[in-house]
Amino acid sequence: MSTTRTLKAGVLLMMAVSVFAYTAEDAPLDADQGWTPVQKQQWYTLSQGSRLIPLAWLNALEQSDSRLPLLDRSHTERFRYLADASADPAPLPVGFAIDTQPDHKFSVTKLRWKKGQSDQEPWVGMNCAACHTNELTFQGKRLRIEGAPALADFQGYLRSLNAALVATRSDASKMDRFAGKVLLGADTPANRRLLDSALATLVTWQSQVEQANATDLEYGFGRLDAFGHIFNKVLLRTEGSDQPRNPSDAPVSYPFLWNIHQHDRVQWNGMVANRPIGNILDIGALGRNVGEVTGVFADLTLLKPGPAIGGYRTSARLDHLLTLEQQIAMLKPPAWPDAFGPINADKWEAGQRLFDRAANGTPACSQCHAVLKRDDLTTPVVASMAPLSGAKPIGTDPWMACNAYTYQANTGLLRRTPKKFFPIPGFGVFGETEPLSDLLGATVIGSIYFKRKELGDGVADDLRGWLTSTDLYGRRVALSIPDSNIRAGQFPASLAQALSKDERLRRCMNETSQVLAYKGRPLGGIWATPPYLHNGSVPTLYDLLLPASQRPATFLMGTREFDPLKVGLVTGSTPENTFVFRTRDAAGSLIAGNSNLGHDYGNARLTDEERWALVEYMKAVGGTRVGDRVVP
Repeated sequence: MSTTRTLKAGVLLMMAVSVFAYTAEDAPLDADQGWTPVQKQQWYTLSQGSRLIPLAWLNALEQSDSRLPLLDRSHTERFRYLADASADPAPLPVGFAIDTQPDHKFSVTKLRWKKGQSDQEPWVGMNCAACHTNELTFQGKRLRIEGAPALADFQGYLRSLNAALVATRSDASKMDRFAGKVLLGADTPANRRLLDSALATLVTWQSQVEQANATDLEYGFGRLDAFGHIFNKVLLRTEGSDQPRNPSDAPVSYPFLWNIHQHDRVQWNGMVANRPIGNILDIGALGRNVGEVTGVFADLTLLKPGPAIGGYRTSARLDHLLTLEQQIAMLKPPAWPDAFGPINADKWEAGQRLFDRAANGTPACSQCHAVLKRDDLTTPVVASMAPLSGAKPIGTDPWMACNAYTYQANTGLLRRTPKKFFPIPGFGVFGETEPLSDLLGATVIGSIYFKRKELGDGVADDLRGWLTSTDLYGRRVALSIPDSNIRAGQFPASLAQALSKDERLRRCMNETSQVLAYKGRPLGGIWATPPYLHNGSVPTLYDLLLPASQRPATFLMGTREFDPLKVGLVTGSTPENTFVFRTRDAAGSLIAGNSNLGHDYGNARLTDEERWALVEYMKAVGGTRVGDRVVP
């Protein structure tokens, strides 16, 4: 092992020892997911290239309405981001990663606030762990679950950070304290002017992002319209004029990540393909992750055709993204902990039979949800897609899939860019108005090409060859142009005449596309991922098995306390349950984005005994019998 690698391993080990040095009473329960403490710490801290705010600024920033630090632990936990062991000063929350890299090719994050400043100033952004790490509690015990959907309120946290930045600029006392900390040892009038200018630049950018994503819909805990944020980041960077409003109003639960490398298609609507190049690289996974970090604070610069020959300048760290993806491939679904109560073997077996049984024209659960043993990290999983409409529609909230299918933008800098970044026969170039999904595809390819050297020797040529022979969805170009590509001609030439929400919904319910659907997936570890359905609109597994009309129309969210009977989070009135999730408005109409309907395959025909048996089975889907006990 090289000296550099040895040093890196030593640093990670010291960090892990520090973070996991709990007392016996504080020690979390073991979910038996196969990661070492060092791997967990890498998961929490390795940068994807996300750059939200300079580290020095974050450490100095106060909350908008008080002198308390923004990083105060109580503030972090208010938005349910995870803080580890107490420290002074407070540590960064889990998944808030420090990014340090040369910024001379960046745009928004190339800020200077003091004379002689380095071009490798540390910034803080988010990595996978911020949205895909959770903790459950039960009767004073806690269980950390890696790769699980976080309970985080991303929307609320970003609002609080933006408000703190604005308040710092507008309040002379706050600005004075902020500058004194940021410029410690270099606090001169000239540097204060530089800091004020840099802060104004970041405030302006954050305001533009916030306005692009603006929606009246409150996400609450555990949900984020990730695609909306990704799409709008691309829209802003095209610098096109008269852009349409594409609100980020279709929040979904953060998907759980175990077994994800085994799927042929990923995302809730299956719009991205996993496609390996030999044994080295999965370009589908890399593209998915580059798209994710693009939306979550990567510094991105799009260029016109010609100047873009080398790709699009991005802060995304391809080498780190590959490291994290390879680590996820070693992550097992969490085991049901004994502390949550034993699994009833008889009920589990009865639930297994129901799960595998088709009756009265109703498909077996296993027809759409493949069953894997908990240690099975190799068996391929072929997506089972349930369409929004047709003979057997899934009936769940349509807006994540519909927005992804219909959102559009003026192409701006990308006008006349080849639709796959590289010129490929049959695809042509972008016109004035295009689907945002296609603009994102070209952006991701151009970003990967810009950072191709991070993929290692010999990979870049294979990468270019693969990209020039496959479409956005991973199918060979020679086969066909995918029907899911929306033609620019279907959109009005003037975005002032953009389709209304009702018109877009009519399109989504009447047109055919492989992405106008939601994906069934293996349910190993599903017990650890509440609330349920893709948009987090059903609080427990038991509620999900009720007829849709009998599911809770309103429930409270915010606590980490687990309900091992119904399998979900406790929804009663508690100090932590501060958010009211509503599926309907005051007039009784479904709230777009919050519908709890659908996924009803004969629920009314189930007896209550059968429901409880299925719930018991889903505590250990694919489990095996050992003596008289069911174990994952």
